[in-house]
Amino acid sequence: MAEKKLTFEEKMEKLSKIVSQIDSGELDLEKSLKLYDEAQELIKDLGEIIEKAKEKLNK
Repeated sequence: MAEKKLTFEEKMEKLSKIVSQIDSGELDLEKSLKLYDEAQELIKDLGEIIEKAKEKLNK
């Protein structure tokens, strides 16, 4: 089953939650690293969305 495609806002919310979890210091190293990798993917996706929006605005 395909995953639901998240909106920009949903991705930002998810990233914010991940950052809060990592910053809490309550996670073990393995979980922190897994969340870090997930955050990196979200940052990449968000950057691509922003770049596409900038291109549209420049046209």
